[in-house]
Amino acid sequence: MSQPLPDDELGRSFESRSALSSDLGSLTQSVFVTGSPDGLNVEARVVPVEREHEESGAQAFEVRLEISGVRLGVRAARPGLTTIEVNERFEEEGHEDVLVAFIPDHLGFDLAPQRLVDAHPRIPAFLDPEVRYNTTIFGDDDRGVFRDTSYPWSAIGRCETNLGPFSGVMIGPQHMLTCNHGIDWTPPPGFDADWLTFTPSYYDGDAPFGSTYATHVYYVKKDNNNGISDGDEGQFDYTVLVLNDRIGERTGWFGTRRYTDDWDTNPNW
Repeated sequence: MSQPLPDDELGRSFESRSALSSDLGSLTQSVFVTGSPDGLNVEARVVPVEREHEESGAQAFEVRLEISGVRLGVRAARPGLTTIEVNERFEEEGHEDVLVAFIPDHLGFDLAPQRLVDAHPRIPAFLDPEVRYNTTIFGDDDRGVFRDTSYPWSAIGRCETNLGPFSGVMIGPQHMLTCNHGIDWTPPPGFDADWLTFTPSYYDGDAPFGSTYATHVYYVKKDNNNGISDGDEGQFDYTVLVLNDRIGERTGWFGTRRYTDDWDTNPNW
């Protein structure tokens, strides 16, 4: 198993490029309502947004859905998750074609995000030093806020469960990698874990690639959802979600490689 590329070699191995095409595509957005199976009626209207667009010659639109037959005041629960426990290592040999990364022609490629915005820290200034929070930052906090939609930033997005928001990354056309502690392992009736939604390139409330939700979750060990990393939870703080649609074909994906112990002391981490 080869080592990851050091930072000073990345620029020589991956060259930035603009989008190769500007074809129009399609988005998927789910709206959950409560009603009777045969009593819902949906009408859609497209309304221009009267605000100057950041892209020259582009126009933003509101797609307004009018849904009749909805039972007002009744919450509509999102579907829960089916779980698959992983108890053996995956062998990469013979599966290389489905493990590689994918960059769509309609997206540019740049290893450094170009659209940066000012950050507003939201982590409490004073934390208990005796507690290992899931928000722990090791070393200096040199993170930045970006709104770039080029690859690979297109494949990073916002996960949300009833425990709150966190991030995830696309690793296949329909598979997303994220943390274990963000999953609500308290299942609703008929499911093994509670709902999760994913919005790639989420920023300021918008969804340039649409939004979807998860149907299945692969895990090695379930987090106990107590808000801290105790025991060996940090070692197994990852899950892979199967999404409801192939949103990765719009965002691209990172691909997959099996971890090797030779990487433990590598400075990339």
